[in-house]
Amino acid sequence: MLYVTRNGVKELTLNMSNNTSYKLPFYIFNCPTLTRLKLFNCVFKPPTSFLGFPNLITLYLSKVTFVLASEFFVIKAPLFTNLTLKYCDGIQHLKIVSSQLLSLIVCESHYLELNCFTNCKKLKRLGLVGKVVDSVKYVERSTLEQLLLRLPSLEVLQLDSYFLELLSANTVPKGLPFTLDCVRKLTLSVDFGKLGQTSCALQLIDCSPNLSNLEIRIRKAITTSNNADAVLKYVDTPVCLDRPLNKLKHAVICSFMGSKEELLFIKLLFARTPSLVRMNIKQNRAFDSTEERNITTELMRFPRASPKAELFYFPCVS
Repeated sequence: MLYVTRNGVKELTLNMSNNTSYKLPFYIFNCPTLTRLKLFNCVFKPPTSFLGFPNLITLYLSKVTFVLASEFFVIKAPLFTNLTLKYCDGIQHLKIVSSQLLSLIVCESHYLELNCFTNCKKLKRLGLVGKVVDSVKYVERSTLEQLLLRLPSLEVLQLDSYFLELLSANTVPKGLPFTLDCVRKLTLSVDFGKLGQTSCALQLIDCSPNLSNLEIRIRKAITTSNNADAVLKYVDTPVCLDRPLNKLKHAVICSFMGSKEELLFIKLLFARTPSLVRMNIKQNRAFDSTEERNITTELMRFPRASPKAELFYFPCVS
C-alpha cells in the first residue's frame, strides 16, 4: 500500500474481508494522485498536515467512522464530483469544500448534517436514504427545504420516508417552498398510512413538471383507522395532484400491498399522466387467488389519460 501510494495510483479500494475496523493509514491522506477512493469499515482520522485530495473525483465510504482530530474534518477537493456515505458515523464533523459536487448519496448514516452541502449548487443527483439515526437536531425541515431550494440543476432525487415526514411536519404541508424544474427521476419511499408522508410525496411529484421517471417504494404501514380514513379522503380529492404530469412516461410501484390508499394513488397517477407508456407494479406479499383477481381487475379498470399506457403486474415470488 505504501508503494502504490508513492507511485501514482489513481484508483484505490480498501475492503478488508475480516470485517474488522482499522485505522486508515496516514499515507492514504498524502497521496495526491488519487482520483477514485473507496473505503470500507475503517476509521477516518487524517493527520493535522492533511490538505485534501487535489485530484479526487469520486469518494465512496461504507461503514467508516470519523474520529475528530480538530473541530471539523475539512476535505478540500476542487475536482470532487461524487460522494457516497453509507452506514457512516460522525459525519456531523464532515465539511466538504468543493463547488463541483454533482452526486451526493447518504444512506443510513448517523448525525447527518446537511448544512455543509447547501453551497453545492451543481448537484444533479441527491439521495437521502434510510433512517438517519439520532439526527433530529442535525436534520431540520428548514435545512432540507433550503438545500432543495438551492439546487437548480437537480435531475435525480431520492428521499426516504424519514425525509418526507420531515418535510411534512406530520401534517398536510401548505405547498412546498421550491420547485424541482429539472428533476427527471424521482424515487420516494412512502408510508401510505401516514397523511403527512402521502401528501408530501404528492406535492413533490406535483412540483416536478419535467418528471419522466417515478418510483414509489411502499413502506409497511402500522396505522389506526383514523389515519387511513384521512389518507383516503385526501388522495380522493382532485386538488392533491391538480395538474397533469405531461412528461411522465415510466412509473414503478414497489412493495405493493393492495391497500385502498395504494389503489387510489395508482388511479390518480393513471388519470394525470397523458404521456405514460408503462407502469410496473411489484407485489410485496402473496395474495390468495380471490384477492389477487379482485385487485388486478380493479387495476385494469382504472381510466388512463394516456392511450399508450401499459400496466405490468408482477406477483410476489415466494
